[in-house]
Amino acid sequence: MKNIILILLTFSITTFLSAQSISDALRFSQTESASTARMAGIGGGMSALGGEFSVVNVNPAGLAIYRSSEFSITPSFDLRRSTGTLGGRNDSQSENASTFNFSNVGIVLNSRPRGKWRTSNFAIGYNRIADFKENFDFEGRSSGSMADQFLELATGPDGLGIPAQQLDDFLAGPAFDAFAIGDFLDDDDNLRYFNDFEEAEPGAEVQRLQSLEREGSIKELSLSLAGNYRNKFLIGGTLGIPFLRYAQSREYEEFDPGTEFDGNIPFFESLQFTDTLSTDGIGINLKIGMIYWPTPKIRIGAAVHSPTFYRLTDYYDTSIDYTYTELDQTISGRGIPAEPRDIDYGFRTPWRFIGSGGLVIPKVGLLSAEVEYVNYAGSSYNLDKDGNSVFDTDRGDVANGDIDNELQSALNIRVGAEYMIQRFLVRAGYNWLGSAYSDRDGSRSRISLGGGFRADRYYLDLAYVRGITESEYSPYNLRDNSAEQLVNRKLASNRILFTFGYRF
Repeated sequence: MKNIILILLTFSITTFLSAQSISDALRFSQTESASTARMAGIGGGMSALGGEFSVVNVNPAGLAIYRSSEFSITPSFDLRRSTGTLGGRNDSQSENASTFNFSNVGIVLNSRPRGKWRTSNFAIGYNRIADFKENFDFEGRSSGSMADQFLELATGPDGLGIPAQQLDDFLAGPAFDAFAIGDFLDDDDNLRYFNDFEEAEPGAEVQRLQSLEREGSIKELSLSLAGNYRNKFLIGGTLGIPFLRYAQSREYEEFDPGTEFDGNIPFFESLQFTDTLSTDGIGINLKIGMIYWPTPKIRIGAAVHSPTFYRLTDYYDTSIDYTYTELDQTISGRGIPAEPRDIDYGFRTPWRFIGSGGLVIPKVGLLSAEVEYVNYAGSSYNLDKDGNSVFDTDRGDVANGDIDNELQSALNIRVGAEYMIQRFLVRAGYNWLGSAYSDRDGSRSRISLGGGFRADRYYLDLAYVRGITESEYSPYNLRDNSAEQLVNRKLASNRILFTFGYRF
């Protein structure tokens, strides 16, 4: 029985059942360092230069540069446009999603102890380090059906059927209740399953469409302390407490185009699959950094981020509706789980190691660069919790095995520049984020522009960040990838940040 469960999990975990998957491991591990407009405008790579609240997310030693207390707040506006194209001759579908948030609220309290320590600063703040908002649609015609996956899940490794009472609660079980798959006894009295698509002509197509909505974020409460020793050596640390919320809802539909020319499928009329997933939790992490000044103009920094240790809870639910025609009679069925899934588990993000450098050009501006090393294969799930079943712990083992096999280490590079025109500042930056996948290119890039104004007591900063991500998506998976539905996904993100700061 255990082997059957593992086989079922292997081919369904990436799309269904819970957030314990590679895609969600990356989603919760790839966070944003630039929560203020200045940091965003310069490309997010100024951790060696400091004097900017966002450094608590990267190298908290940069807080030691503050020589006065300061309050800052950053509202931000995000617009994301997702384009989905089902493989083949199908047209693209585009959807927009926008959010208005506060990316940063923080306060730095400055003190000047006696002796060789020039400053000792404490900071407390809130930073929005990830945003999951996205609307993603696709539509078109292709061969194959989600019912093929239900059929696979109901079939054991020996090719025989699994008794109906032992089918999983969220896919094969509801599919059986909705008549998307049926059963019979063969000539040897062995249990077998079938679906209507076994009767279809090779290459017969169905019309399919999907609407998917994601939302949520990671908001981190940061407590930081930093000191400046003789304007040569700066050290600092941040205790981070992230609050994670992620929600996804999906409506997927297939229906028979209904003409002989297009390859009408006997019996089949339509299939609708819906699922909802929400993940909530809290974590803890530690960031430690240092900055060394060989000269007043040159800054060299290094930082280490511990993994974030999350305690998460998933809530998952599905429904399946299926309609077919037999003897000129239309028959409909509906399948739902006995109850929604609610599960507690742990998740650990990877370690991060950061090296940075900066050059200060008096009365002109500055240059900055930063390199970050992340081994995404170091993330892992822990489902060995009180109240969880063997089914749950086995699912965690499968997910962790997939992470080990398919993810790799990556380098993230951030560079930027700032030019001073009296009290006005002009900024530009570029990010190159290496691929986390070992078997395909998943690298990303972003460009940023910004400006600012400095007065005696207050300052204003504005930034624009543009990024494009391309990836592949599949609404369901089959063991041999036959009739796999590959959707090309392009996500264009546009972000505007505005920071107001006041010194006191």
